[in-house]
Amino acid sequence: MFKKIILAAALMVGALAYGFRPQPQLGNDKYQYPHHINIAWESAPATSQSVNWRTHELQKESFVEYLEATASPFFADQVQRIRAESDAHPADDGVWNYHSVNITGLQPNTLYSYRVGNGNFWSEWSEFRTASGDPEETFSFLYFGDVQRDIFSLGSRTIRQAVLAQPDAKFLLFGGDLVHRGGLNKENWNEFFPTGGWIFQNYPMLSTPGNHEHLNAKSGIDMSEHWYYNFTFPRNGPEGHEEETFYVDYNNIRVISLNLNRYRYPEDRAAILAWTEERLKEFKGDWVFITHHHAMDASARNRKPGIRFPEFKALYEKYQVPLVLTGHEHLYARGRIDHPSPMYVVSVAGPFQNAIQFGDWIERAGTSLQLYQEIEVSPEAVHYVAKTVVGEVYDEFTISRDAGGDLQYTVHPDLHAESLLPPASFEERYDAELVESWDADLKNYLSKKSTDK
Repeated sequence: MFKKIILAAALMVGALAYGFRPQPQLGNDKYQYPHHINIAWESAPATSQSVNWRTHELQKESFVEYLEATASPFFADQVQRIRAESDAHPADDGVWNYHSVNITGLQPNTLYSYRVGNGNFWSEWSEFRTASGDPEETFSFLYFGDVQRDIFSLGSRTIRQAVLAQPDAKFLLFGGDLVHRGGLNKENWNEFFPTGGWIFQNYPMLSTPGNHEHLNAKSGIDMSEHWYYNFTFPRNGPEGHEEETFYVDYNNIRVISLNLNRYRYPEDRAAILAWTEERLKEFKGDWVFITHHHAMDASARNRKPGIRFPEFKALYEKYQVPLVLTGHEHLYARGRIDHPSPMYVVSVAGPFQNAIQFGDWIERAGTSLQLYQEIEVSPEAVHYVAKTVVGEVYDEFTISRDAGGDLQYTVHPDLHAESLLPPASFEERYDAELVESWDADLKNYLSKKSTDK
């Protein structure tokens, strides 16, 4: 032991002699630094930016500092400061202070720098760009299905690879079930935010709630408080549904989030349905994208098949909604259901996978894959590309309109064979009947596709 101490001391002296200095250890102070930082929108993307973050209970007051970005690091005299709205929240891992600011009065298509914190505890400076507001601009955004489990170890790679592949994306859209237990920080929110890290600080994110964002995953009314503490989304939904059901207009598109976890309750269902019709009726832009967590049809092999939301399906058809982005099934499925529109997409970003039941509506399927979606928008068309986590194109189609304004879908002709492998532990997780019928169902699905060609 004594020799080891002498050797360690000698090495330290040598290191200091060559100009090296030991790095300070943050220890328990690290949680006083702002973390879980993310940006979203509470109001217009061209003129505002909402920012949320978390600090230790000792950091009760916090601020956002921002300015129009400059290449020079000497910008201290240009910084503006806003005090955050702050709330203490006791959680499973301690008491945390959650902070939020909605920065307004910004200029369109402008790059801003910002940081959050107070005193000696500040985040690094990050950047965001406001929307241009130009309806003629071509731009893209990224979509992610369920992350949910093994969030940091495996879910992270989907989010990171998507942004590396599409760094010019304007925002990230999540289809719910960001975590597995919405009421817990440990192994849930404490994994989700490091999964994105600096990405969530630089790319605005939107999300619709999943059933696992609720305290009881089978209930639609007990949303975890973490949802409201972690994010700031628009409050333009039906009364009592704020930040769950909402819409955002970005240039020439409208993104609508519907919390259809509350569909089972007649009053909630009626309120969301009426509100959705008004939002579809009034919109004068080019494209509408709707996202809700549960797929329109239950496609996981161990679920009862059938249309979950018939009133909403009829509404989408009436107003020619181009694309509906969903999750929940933990697999990939894409197709139209007994009508020329919309195109329904079911996707999964995380590692938890289900075996599929091959519904008649499915035009392309995929299992045992982590996927993300690149969606490019112009006034004339929507170009959709689903990619695997290693960047391979798995699905691709374009949406346009004919001379009469009706939607047209053109699927890319050279897609490779579908991945239809059952998930790990297939025989242990599923009833024997579902396992035994797999080969026959797969054969019938592939035969039908071959006939349809």
